[in-house]
Amino acid sequence: MTQRRRFKFAGCLVTAGFGCAIFVGCSVPNAANIELRKQNQTLAAQVQKLDQQHQGDMRVIAGLRERQGSIPTLPTTRLAELFTTHSIEFVPRLTGGADIDPSKPGDEGLAIYAVPHDQFGQMLKAAGSFEIEAFDLAEPAKQQIGKWHFDLKHSADAWNGWALAYSYGLICPWQTVPHHPDITVRMTFFDQLTQTPFTAQTLIHVNLAPSAATQP
Repeated sequence: MTQRRRFKFAGCLVTAGFGCAIFVGCSVPNAANIELRKQNQTLAAQVQKLDQQHQGDMRVIAGLRERQGSIPTLPTTRLAELFTTHSIEFVPRLTGGADIDPSKPGDEGLAIYAVPHDQFGQMLKAAGSFEIEAFDLAEPAKQQIGKWHFDLKHSADAWNGWALAYSYGLICPWQTVPHHPDITVRMTFFDQLTQTPFTAQTLIHVNLAPSAATQP
């Protein structure tokens, strides 16, 4: 074999080896790409789940609007220009047990203070009705201990306009006296203007009379 042919043969071997290296490098999965694909799949699943929840919420809202009847409201484009309710929030420093009868030990109900918030997170005096549900989740049998409804008029009468208590103040006497001091409260506010429900939930610690509390 001549020197020229030897050089040509060696060049072919180098070229073939480089091509194999590229092929092997491309065929081996990259750890970063695998992790990125996993993250994309996780995000896609989360987006799909949130979309399903949104569709469910829209169906619930549509059903509630149908049950309320055909009340004329402003078009969506007009509502977007106004300050409207976007959430309902508890007032933690005021919400708690209600000592309705000071002559008796313990609380005789719940004191729920809540205020609507607009699209900018500001407190808003918005007209609407309330539904309050209370649960003693530590009770093994019947966990719901009460359900109270405040219509538009009763809610309006419960509004406090002074600065330190700018909110609705709703008193809910016990329908079933709980046996445990930690009460889960779910509140639904149905906005009169937009005909839309808003929900919030919190945990309230109440003071129970010795006879009502569960003994160790």
